[in-house]
Amino acid sequence: MTTEMTLSLRLLSPLALHRTRAGVQYVETLDYIPGTALRGALAEAYLAQHGEPDRVFEALFLSEQVRYGDLWPTIEDGPTTLIPATAQACKRHGLQHKNSFRDSLLDALSSHPADDRCPHPRCGEPLDKAGGGYLWDIQTVARLQPRSRLRVSTAIERSTGAIAREMLFTQHTLTGNLKDNSKKDLFFQGTLRLTDPTLRDELALLLNAGKLLFLGSGRSRGLGEVEIDSWQETTTDDSLSERWRRFNEVAQRAGGDPDKRYFSLTLLSRLALRDELLRPVLSQISPRHFGLSNGVEWACYPDSSRPVRFVDRVMVAGWNAAMGLPKTDTVALARGSVLLFWCAPSQEEAVLARLKEIEAEGVGERRNEGFGQIAVCYPIHNECWEGGR
Repeated sequence: MTTEMTLSLRLLSPLALHRTRAGVQYVETLDYIPGTALRGALAEAYLAQHGEPDRVFEALFLSEQVRYGDLWPTIEDGPTTLIPATAQACKRHGLQHKNSFRDSLLDALSSHPADDRCPHPRCGEPLDKAGGGYLWDIQTVARLQPRSRLRVSTAIERSTGAIAREMLFTQHTLTGNLKDNSKKDLFFQGTLRLTDPTLRDELALLLNAGKLLFLGSGRSRGLGEVEIDSWQETTTDDSLSERWRRFNEVAQRAGGDPDKRYFSLTLLSRLALRDELLRPVLSQISPRHFGLSNGVEWACYPDSSRPVRFVDRVMVAGWNAAMGLPKTDTVALARGSVLLFWCAPSQEEAVLARLKEIEAEGVGERRNEGFGQIAVCYPIHNECWEGGR
């Protein structure tokens, strides 16, 4: 049995979460809080309270019994939708032309090309990829963009404590506000999953005892202070069967085979997989990597054997605060990547059972750090498909 807790954080100071290792002059920041950063911050808070690692520390932070998911920006605790790699919008005006936004995944099932021009009056520009970022409201295509600012800093010589020569660097930091200058409160919200329910009380004590956490880089310069705004135990909304039904209804209208049941896998976080020789699994990914080898096949483009997949790779760097050393770089599939499969109607029940496990448990390595979170039949794929046809 899995226990879930929803955690909400509020920024009290600018936050720098480097996309790449900080070895260059200009460093960008992530626009969300990765699970690995959350786990490290809570581990530091635990050690500050208890002094040294113990049995509970090992269970909370060094085992697979607690999984710390990524925290996405959200407004007033509302839902946030990740814009997947299949999304399209006006090439010139982007989401400013809201009626140009659509999802192109189910185009792969049609032998008739979709209209690839912006429908906005007096525009007609071609559609282009719009993946990345978030929607606060999928119906009105309201984009949620945390504001960031540039900070120019100088490195400090550790031996002298003085400014290091020729060591000027610039980094992006999140400010906790929105780019549209609205006065809505911005939070970062995510889910903690406990496979061992007995740890629930220990984690609750930790969350209640210390309201302040410190994340990211530059903490000695006043960056990275966040507040635990709220947390609550949640009940999983088991809507997979309904999502499956709606997805297949639209897939049939898109031109899908009525004798097949289609489903998509959308990466909500980075996915790290390795093959038998410990090499990263990227373009070679297949149904068997998800435990779906029996009766599940790639959906392919019409008159082609090319599988329907929209994937990108990302290099994940990190820092081990306990050791004071950088983590080994991990090559992973980027969040927002989308894969499309099908199975026979006779396999539907067995496949749905496995897909429920995938959503609950994740896939691949480093799942306790938020990696491998996957959504099945992510609603944006069918709800936003017909808008561009």
